[in-house]
Amino acid sequence: MTTNSANKFRPPIVAVMGHIDHGKTTLLDKIRSAHVALKESGGITQHISSYQTEVKLKNGKSGLITFIDTPGHAAFCAMRTRGADATDIVVLVISATDGVMAQTKECINQIKKANLPVIVALTKFDLDTRQPEMVKGQLVEMDLTPEEYGGQVAVIPVSAKNGTGIEELLDLILLNAEIMELKDESDAPLEAVVVESKLDTTRGPVAAVIVKKGILKLGDQIFAEEITGKVKALLDSNGKNIKEASPGTPVEILGFEKVPCVGARVANHPLEVSSEKIVDVKTVFDPDIPRLNIVIKADVEGTLEALKNSLSDDVNLIYTGVGPVNDNDVIAAKTSHAELFAFNVPVSKTIKNLADNEKVLIFESKIIYEIIEDIQSQVLKMLDPTIEDTIVGEGTIIAEFKIEKVRIAGVKITKGEMTKGDSVHLMRDAKIIKNTQIEGIRQGKEIVEKIKAGHDCGMTFRPYVDFKLGDAIIAYKNSK
Repeated sequence: MTTNSANKFRPPIVAVMGHIDHGKTTLLDKIRSAHVALKESGGITQHISSYQTEVKLKNGKSGLITFIDTPGHAAFCAMRTRGADATDIVVLVISATDGVMAQTKECINQIKKANLPVIVALTKFDLDTRQPEMVKGQLVEMDLTPEEYGGQVAVIPVSAKNGTGIEELLDLILLNAEIMELKDESDAPLEAVVVESKLDTTRGPVAAVIVKKGILKLGDQIFAEEITGKVKALLDSNGKNIKEASPGTPVEILGFEKVPCVGARVANHPLEVSSEKIVDVKTVFDPDIPRLNIVIKADVEGTLEALKNSLSDDVNLIYTGVGPVNDNDVIAAKTSHAELFAFNVPVSKTIKNLADNEKVLIFESKIIYEIIEDIQSQVLKMLDPTIEDTIVGEGTIIAEFKIEKVRIAGVKITKGEMTKGDSVHLMRDAKIIKNTQIEGIRQGKEIVEKIKAGHDCGMTFRPYVDFKLGDAIIAYKNSK
C-alpha cells in the first residue's frame, strides 16, 4: 500500500495503548528510530505524542503510518467522549511475561466501546519468562479471541530489543488500512482532532492535532470548539516548519488564544461542543459528605485529563490548569483549604516559600501514578482519620548530604527501630505529605539492615521524597 495523493489514500491513524511498563514507547522507539523512551521519567509515557513514520518493508510494501502514543485509556476516552474519531486502528501492547493487567482491561473496554479493529503486540517476547499461551487465554476471557483460537484478533509476538515481529506488525497495520480503504479527503472542509495541548512559556498555547479531512494551512483562521486561533506556525512530527498539513498528518499548531482540550475538534468555523462533553470533576455534591479539596497543575492538557479521570468521588477539584505553579494556584488552594498537586511542572523557590507561609502543601512528582497515589492516600486519611498504623519506629531528619549525587537524609531515631524495606510516612507540620519505603540505611561507613532508637544514620528512600530538615519519619506496618 502507498499513501500518496495519486492513489487518494491517507495514512492510517494508529493508537498504541496498554499497561505502563509493557513496552509501548520502547516498541515505537524501535519503529521510528527515535529515543522518546530516554526522555521520560521512569520509562513511563507521561503525555500523548503523535508522529508519522514512513514504512518500507522487505516484501516491497510501503506507506506512511501515523501513531498516537497514549498514557492510558483516559485521554483516548476523552477524544471518544467529545465525538472525535481520531483513531482507525488500535495496537494493544501486552507484555508476554506479565499478561493482562488492570490498565489493559480498561483499554480493552474502551476499544470495545469504540468498535475499532485491534492488533495485539505481545512485547518482551525475547525473555525466557514469556507466557504467550497464558496471555492468549486471558484475551479469550476478555472476548478478544486470537486468530489461532478461532477468533479475529491477530496476536503478534514482538521484541523491541532484537526487532522480532516488527515487520509483521507494520505489514498487518498497512493491510488493515488497505481493507478499510482510508480515502484522502483533501478536498473536504477541514476536520482535525486535538491529541495534545499545553501552555508553552515562550510559544504560548500549543496544540498537537491530527488532520482527518481537508488541508490545514499556515495563516488559517481556526476553531477548536469554543477556542479561536490563527495558525501562526505549523510544525511536523520532526519539529520542522511546514506550510500545510494534509489528511493523516500530525502537526503542532501555534496560534490558539487559549489551550484547547484534548479531543476538541478543529475546523475553519465554530463548532458546537458535543452534548456528551466530558463532565468536569467540579460537579454538584452533598455538602454533608466529606471530600478532599485539591488543586492540580500539569505539564500538558493530556495528562491533566488523565489525572482528572482518575479521581474518585471523594475528591472535590477546586481548580486545574497547565503550566508552572504560580501564586494564584497557591492562593486558590489556601482559600479553599485545598492541597496542591503539581505534575511535571516547575515550582520555583519563591512559590515554595509562599506555600510554606500560607501553610499550603504542594505535592510534586514526575510520575503520574505517584500523584494519583498521593491523592488517594490523602483521601484515606480524610475519610478515616482514626486509621491507626502499627508504628514500629520514629525519627527526625536532622541533616542532609550527598554521596555520588544521591541525596541522603540524616535521621535521628527517637523511638523503636527502623529496617530496610519498611514502609514510612514522611510528615511535615503533623500532616503526611508522602508515603515511601526505606531503600537503604548507612551507619557511619557501614551499610546496615536495622537502626534502633538513640542512634543516628543516613537513609535513602524509594520512591524519592523531597524531604526537609525537621520532617518526621514514621515507620509502620498496616494494622488492617
